[in-house]
Order: sequence, then structure tokens, then C-alpha cells
Amino acid sequence: MKTKITFPKKVALLFCLLTIFNVNSKLYSQIIYTDIIPDATPNASYYLDLNNDAIVDFLIYYGGGAGIAGVMCAPYNDNAYAGEFIGAAYFPWAFSASKSICDTLVTWFDSSKPGTLAMGTNIGYWPGVTNKYLALKLIVGTNTYYGWARLDLLATSSSFTIKDYAYQSTPNTCIQTGQSISGINESIDKQTFSIFPNPFSSSTTIKTIGKLKNASLTICNSYGQTFKELKNISGNTLTLTRDNLPSGLYFIWLTEENKTIAVEKLMIID
Repeated sequence: MKTKITFPKKVALLFCLLTIFNVNSKLYSQIIYTDIIPDATPNASYYLDLNNDAIVDFLIYYGGGAGIAGVMCAPYNDNAYAGEFIGAAYFPWAFSASKSICDTLVTWFDSSKPGTLAMGTNIGYWPGVTNKYLALKLIVGTNTYYGWARLDLLATSSSFTIKDYAYQSTPNTCIQTGQSISGINESIDKQTFSIFPNPFSSSTTIKTIGKLKNASLTICNSYGQTFKELKNISGNTLTLTRDNLPSGLYFIWLTEENKTIAVEKLMIID
């Protein structure tokens, strides 16, 4: 049974569209950002689903040979990473923030060419890096999307940590490394919140950096329909229950004194 929408469709859609416009006139809402909380340091592999559609797009894993530790990136299907071919190996680039990712990065390598992020202490661009970005290209049907993933690697290439990732949801549109749904607009208050677990099936906990006072939280789906609204929120911890919300992708808008504090993506699963 579908959840009853609080407002008529046109009113709900207008509300969310107006909120998007007020938050960022540059349409940053087209950036779909995922913050991994806590940061993931897997034992062997991390299956990256860049657009969160339950299909693995990239595999980041431990590799190596002859007893030398290494970290690899393997695109799935027609997806690709940006890098270069040197000798007999493919090396993904390690970008700093604010690098434009689009077709101008002409050297893209797909699933037939797994890339070596790092091998040992001096092979590749990634040994010992902190907060560097992997440039990614996602192919869905006939559409091409661009995104990034932020990682740290130990100097010995024996461990990696993935922190967050994002993609531009408008096909064939550039994205900058580090560009995210909540971080591109400097006018938004630095008070943000975290959601854990996310995705969730029954309930999740929302924690804000600062204390709220008479704040409001609105949950919209990707079509602009309001599915849930909580008012008079105070403190910095809130338990959000699923109730009868259908599974799928939602956006949470946190406002206080008619000011948008933050926007985050929320995934509900069965």
C-alpha cells in the first residue's frame, strides 16, 4: 500500500523545487553525493555502486604479485576510470579537489583494463596519499555520467580507506572532484548532519554537529513528493523510523528558522 502524501502533488512538488532553488541557484541538487559513515577500510574488497541502483559499478580491491601489496580498481561492464598506460600497466590518476571530470579526460579505461592504484611503496600515483580522488565514468544504457570517489592509501599499499563518492546525475555533464550535494554552496550553514545506518530498513539515527532548536525535517522522493515531515526538532540526535515508507531513494531537507541547514540522500531498503 502506498504512503498517503501529505500535500497535493502540485503543492509538494512546488515546495521541493522552491527549496532546491533557494538552497542553490547553481542547481547543485543534480550532484548525487554519498557519504560513507563510518569511512570504510575493508579487509579485501569494496564494491562501489556509484549511483546506488543496487548494481556494482567498480571493484576496489587488494591485488599485487611476488609478495608485493597493491590496490587495484576494476570497472564493471562499460564503466571506466581515468588514468594512463605506462609500460605494461594501467595507472588511475590521483586527483586533488576541484579537478573537472568529463570527456576532456580523454584516457578512460574500462573493465578490460583493471588499473593499479598502488603497488608497494613507489608504483602508481596512490601510495601514501590522503584525500585524493579517483575519476570515474558511469555508463547506464545510452547515457554517460561522471563521478568521483575519495580514498586514502597507506604508504605500503597494504590498506585503503574509501570515504565518500558522488556523480553528476545529468548525462554528459562535468563534475569537479570533491563536489557534493551538500558542499558546493558556501552559503549553507556549516552545521550538517550524519545518517547511520544509511541505507536502512526499519530505523536510522540522525545526528547533527550542532544543537537544533525548533527545526524541521522534510523527506521528499526524487519526484518532489513530500512523504514525511517532522517539526519542532530540538537537540542533536533524532531517531527516524521507516513506518510505511516504500523502499527507494529519498532526500532529507533540514531547515531551521526558514534556513536550509543541509540536504542529504536517504536510501530505504527491504
